[in-house]
Amino acid sequence: MDLVFIFIAASYALSLILLLSIPLRRRAVALRAGDRLFAIPARKMTFVKAAFIVFLCALIIYVTNSRLFSIFVDAAFCGTAVLGIEFAARQFALMTMGGAWQNAVIVDTETLLYDEIEVFPVLQLPPDEQKNYSANVLIAQTKKRGSVQLIFPDKETCRKVLEVIFTQRPELKPQV
Repeated sequence: MDLVFIFIAASYALSLILLLSIPLRRRAVALRAGDRLFAIPARKMTFVKAAFIVFLCALIIYVTNSRLFSIFVDAAFCGTAVLGIEFAARQFALMTMGGAWQNAVIVDTETLLYDEIEVFPVLQLPPDEQKNYSANVLIAQTKKRGSVQLIFPDKETCRKVLEVIFTQRPELKPQV
């Protein structure tokens, strides 16, 4: 048994584990988030894009088996494929969960708990300076992860999510 076979077998096994963990991820996020108060519809083609990523990553692992590369290239290909599958699994888990929840906001693959948020720096600025920033992007300064950007489909959705956040956590409302 050679090292390349071990890389390939481990990559396929990790990929399968990541894909099978999707329902557990959804459940864990739903338990932390609470009840959904405002839903953001999933973007069109999200499922197809994530499925295509899974297909391409499986193809990368297969190509590693069918070609003679150095051991380092094989490891890089397999690692990249597993990371791609991780991204797709996160996308699959969260794609229909977008919105403002009781304890969190979920947008695309980003989950931000209200307890993590320290401040919304752009909302602290005077209104004339806020116009320099995109109205559909919400920037939150967090306690552990630093600055997090949440990109919404439009400014109206961003406004509604902010209303839910300020209703659930009035202490986050800027004092301008």
